[in-house]
Amino acid sequence: MIKKFLLIGILLIISLPYFSYTVTPQDSAYNARMNLDIQWNEIETGKPIIPREEIKTIELNITVEIETGPSFGQGLFEGYNYNGSNNVIHLEIVETPEWCSAVLDRITVITPMARKTNAITSIYLILDENAPAYGGEGIIKIRAESEPSGLINGANETFDLAFITAYIPIIKTNLPDKNTKRITPDEKAVFPIEVENIGNARTKVFFEITGIPKGWSATITDTLILDEQKGSKKTAYLSVIPSTETGYHFDEEKIQVKITPAMAENVEDEGTAIYANFIIQNRGFSSSGLEIYIPILLIVLICFVVIILYLKRK
Repeated sequence: MIKKFLLIGILLIISLPYFSYTVTPQDSAYNARMNLDIQWNEIETGKPIIPREEIKTIELNITVEIETGPSFGQGLFEGYNYNGSNNVIHLEIVETPEWCSAVLDRITVITPMARKTNAITSIYLILDENAPAYGGEGIIKIRAESEPSGLINGANETFDLAFITAYIPIIKTNLPDKNTKRITPDEKAVFPIEVENIGNARTKVFFEITGIPKGWSATITDTLILDEQKGSKKTAYLSVIPSTETGYHFDEEKIQVKITPAMAENVEDEGTAIYANFIIQNRGFSSSGLEIYIPILLIVLICFVVIILYLKRK
């Protein structure tokens, strides 16, 4: 009995360190964890996104890599891999610019347990019209978190997706005095054209009269520059002089103005032109400048009458 107890005691003493040792993820012998990475096409994100007009789709390539030590961690990986376990990754958009809306195609991605696996998903971006044009990069923060797989540690990483905003040349016009006027042949019709910047950068606005009726004349402000802030306004003026041909006029003509917005710093980056139409009604008699000869004609006529009377009396 004494020999048996001594043998059991020696075995307990020898095995005590093994029973008292508890494996934890922090132990160097353990060393089994997941690494996460998200990549995207930087050529695609380098293309300026047009606010309001475009829904930008960016493909996200998610990589999950399992790193283990050479002993216990390797055994864990082999065991989970043999059992057909999966990696579960949760995605979340944690921060966007205030002028940007972003939505993930999938918020949960699953990949098979392997040393290195990939999964593809997408993120969709749409920008408000007040997104600053070429004013630096916009940043979207994406958090990726992988669930632990048993004793294999998960991962939690945040990635910054950068993109560029394009210029959006949008203006709005307002006609304070409407677009129709009735005048006489000796009057001039003046139309104020108020232009408001709806775009996201300093805008240069070009004005052009596309058609002038025969015998009429018209002029307009050549250009205006609107400040960068949304709602910036300025006023151009269209002046129209009707036909002054001698006689009575009962005319109605249309004048069309082409209005084209462009980026002030790069006028080649221009938007779609808009058109404003103005109707002028010309009513009344025109002497075509003969009124300046009336006094002379009267003097000549008086002289002629005086001469006739004098000769008749003579």
